[in-house]
Amino acid sequence: MDEALSHYTRALDLAREAGDQNLQGSVLGNLGKLHLEVGRLDEADARFTEALATARAIGHRRLEGNMLCNLGMLHLLQERLAESEAASRAALVVARDLGNVQLESIVLCNLGIVIERQGRADEAQAQFEAAVRLAHAFGDQISEGQFAGYLGLLHARQGRHDEARHLLESGEALLRSASDVFGLGVLLTSRAEAHHLAGDATAAATALAAASSIAAEVGASPVSEIGLALARVRALIDPARD
Repeated sequence: MDEALSHYTRALDLAREAGDQNLQGSVLGNLGKLHLEVGRLDEADARFTEALATARAIGHRRLEGNMLCNLGMLHLLQERLAESEAASRAALVVARDLGNVQLESIVLCNLGIVIERQGRADEAQAQFEAAVRLAHAFGDQISEGQFAGYLGLLHARQGRHDEARHLLESGEALLRSASDVFGLGVLLTSRAEAHHLAGDATAAATALAAASSIAAEVGASPVSEIGLALARVRALIDPARD
């Protein structure tokens, strides 16, 4: 990771020296993603924000949409929910203007997550369902599997355990087929929570152990999506532990 950060930092210096704003915006976005992966959220925020400003200055709409999407997810991890929703809705406008269905599906899922956090379950369900439909339509089984996991967890939280089980099982099958290890880890935390809510302590513990193993395998940061999900579910299943 340090080698990658050094590489992109040098590339950013060269882009600035050359006055190449297209390259500068792209490199800033990549640097933001690297910082996000290791839990340096403030650094990621700074890079994504600068990349967004660069994209808007040069009229690079695709980069603008991607950076708005990244900021929406970052603010979600920071529990800045109003800012997350605003960035995601702006990203959705760009995605639809460009006809970028893949970006649109990702943003819809992100919106579902942040809207659910704000207690608007019905609206969140609609966003998740739209994201799943789009991912299925363009054959992205990784995205479809991930989105199915979020939708399944929402059903579990609403007490609809049969729907939750079906979606989580189908999402897990898609992610295993696509070898998406990180996405699988996140989904398994959702399965653990769903099992817990359904009253199956043994299945919950099994799913949580599997998610923990994946987090260790990929070296997930405590403030990464999987790290935060693990902390949340552990606190739910075993409050005394915390």
